[in-house]
Amino acid sequence: MCMNAKMTQKEGEKAKMPPPLSRVTVIGYGMGHLLNDLCSALWFTYSLIFYSLVIGFSSVFTGVIMLIGQIADALATPAIGIWSDRSSLICLSALGKRKSWYALGTLLVLISMPFIYSPCIGFENNSVYFQLLYYSFFVVIFQFGWAAVQTVHLALVTDLTFISSERTNLLSLRNTFTVISNIAVYIMAFIVLRINSNSTLNKNDVGLFQIVVAAVLALGGISSFIFFFTVKETNHEPLIEDDERNQVAIEPQSHGYWLKKWLLYHVAAVYMGTRIYCNVIQSFVPIYLHESLKLDPYIIALGPLVMYISSFVFSLMSGVMNMYLGKKITFTVGALLGLSASIWIVFDSSDFFKTYLIYFITVLLGGGSSIMLVTVLAIVSDLIGSDTGNSAFIYGLMSFVDKLSCGIVIMLIQTFAPGNNTVYYTYTLALTCTIACIFAGIMTWFLPSALVKPQVFEQKTENDGPSTTTELQSKSSTQEERYSAASSYLQKKETSLSGKYLFTS
Repeated sequence: MCMNAKMTQKEGEKAKMPPPLSRVTVIGYGMGHLLNDLCSALWFTYSLIFYSLVIGFSSVFTGVIMLIGQIADALATPAIGIWSDRSSLICLSALGKRKSWYALGTLLVLISMPFIYSPCIGFENNSVYFQLLYYSFFVVIFQFGWAAVQTVHLALVTDLTFISSERTNLLSLRNTFTVISNIAVYIMAFIVLRINSNSTLNKNDVGLFQIVVAAVLALGGISSFIFFFTVKETNHEPLIEDDERNQVAIEPQSHGYWLKKWLLYHVAAVYMGTRIYCNVIQSFVPIYLHESLKLDPYIIALGPLVMYISSFVFSLMSGVMNMYLGKKITFTVGALLGLSASIWIVFDSSDFFKTYLIYFITVLLGGGSSIMLVTVLAIVSDLIGSDTGNSAFIYGLMSFVDKLSCGIVIMLIQTFAPGNNTVYYTYTLALTCTIACIFAGIMTWFLPSALVKPQVFEQKTENDGPSTTTELQSKSSTQEERYSAASSYLQKKETSLSGKYLFTS
């Protein structure tokens, strides 16, 4: 990664290391994505079931709604990334450039979500095409708000700290809260659906979904409020000061610079494969349980609940695994867990499997998704490095690839879904997840070692490079090489307790 570097001279000014993030800030940051996570759990897990079994849409129409939502998210995310990197919303500028977009996104999610899981209020007797348009309108609003919250929340990781290990911890905690959110949704759904005495869901069960939505919005709204008052947005430019008072200031690169870098697309491919796996299991495991295995309705909540309890446990382990094993090996472990579960479901449909082993399958699926997701987010964070001025833009590009590809995959699966083929979702779930795991795993092994090596190795070798910025200049004959050397110097110094950082507004 190359960054623009400028040399300044500030005599008599003492450099200082930024203090570690406080526990309140860390916990507050983790809670900041809770509303999004709760709504995402509903969206990916129960939308297909809600629109097909409760509203009565065909499998193609349910796929269209999902695709429209994913396209809206895909288009909104990079746009919001660019805007939030450069400026705040005028009407909410006092909150900061990140949190102003966060506030707008939160408001849009809270407003649109109730309409998505309700009948077409006032238009129940209109044509199915009108109802499709009605739901699509609120889905687009929801996805724009969701994209705003997701993008700026991820970008705040690189704004809050320049230390790789702290960034990984924040991302690990973020994923932990994601898992907690999913568990909360599945517990609520399990309790509510347990009330249902029918063997299958129908249009009379719309009230059950509305109860879950109300609980989700209440819990998510409170967590967003806590985030606002515990996380302080910073707008600082990082400077490194050497012993001769020379300072290297890291300025944002242009968007064109990043778009020319092959490594950006390489990491995006890993991110895409990971997200396809995560979103497909979240969307189709409930349908697989309900349609292919013919299990009771409450199992469509219990199965994902077990899956995300597993994700929670593995997310706590993933940070340590990344530190000591490196991102490449850690990601491979997660991919193998997901791959083994995906293959297993094809070859076993016995009663013993349906009664007991299915929960072990969900453990493997959840563990694999958690490990891969935490690891790939850490890889993206390391790709950004100290170019925090472009963090939202880069996360936006990652999300664009993710949302568009996932929307297309889900749409294709629903388009070719037969009306009465009980094994269809078994094979599509297994095949899609297998391909995603293999693809993402292979792409990870071809990443540069600087992005995936163990952090303990980085700490041992942090002093191997030039000791001063003067040496950096003398050893780099071209401007591009000087930029690269300055960036390398920053990367090596960021994890050192003796490193010297100076922040200016």
